[in-house]
Amino acid sequence: MKKFFTVLGGMGTLATESYVRLLDQRTPIHRDQDYLDYIVVNHASIPDRTTWILDHSQPDYNKALIEDIQQQSLLNPAFFVLICNTAHYAFDQLQAATTIPILNMLEETVAEIKRIKPDAKKVGLLATRGTVEAGLYDGYITKAGYEEIKPTPEILDMTEDLIYHDIKEAGHSDGQKYHELVRKMVEEEGADVVILGCTELSYAQEMNPETEFSVADSQSIIVDRSLERGMKLEGRATK
Repeated sequence: MKKFFTVLGGMGTLATESYVRLLDQRTPIHRDQDYLDYIVVNHASIPDRTTWILDHSQPDYNKALIEDIQQQSLLNPAFFVLICNTAHYAFDQLQAATTIPILNMLEETVAEIKRIKPDAKKVGLLATRGTVEAGLYDGYITKAGYEEIKPTPEILDMTEDLIYHDIKEAGHSDGQKYHELVRKMVEEEGADVVILGCTELSYAQEMNPETEFSVADSQSIIVDRSLERGMKLEGRATK
């Protein structure tokens, strides 16, 4: 392949499958050859991102990611897609490992809010403890002129239970729990729109779509950016 991109995934695998499924579903096709060319690196054994962020004595996931990036760079993809919000903790370090651009999921997600909810002033965040406590979204949200609403300890515990117990461990999404999390952020905490700042939450959104409240689904958004860039590579226009 000459015109392709590389997906850095496996964080976790169900979320990576969701990315691929959405990408293929949204690609305009009439034959096999109309699908985009891409490589998926499903590095499932990579250390947990939140565990390392909260305790640097634990195995560092960045070393494995940098190795993946350097290996894939030898194949010369047009761009990388990093489909894990928490892994953006050391985004600059990851980007420094290659001259090939890595799409920034956090930046793209916040930029999309003006289309999803043009009158939004308060942006809620649902994410892993690592993403929340490290403030990974803080700068992007503030720079865009929004007030950030972080999850309460109760909501954060519920979010991690959905991410780690239901999806990562049990392999399924609890739709009722997911919708309750979004409702709490909007009705109890006052968010105008809620960022789904973890790809497992994006998986939950795919399985049980939230239709009552506005959400900025980070993985769905990066799928669209991947599709736009991938189509442009092939000289095709997205609708």
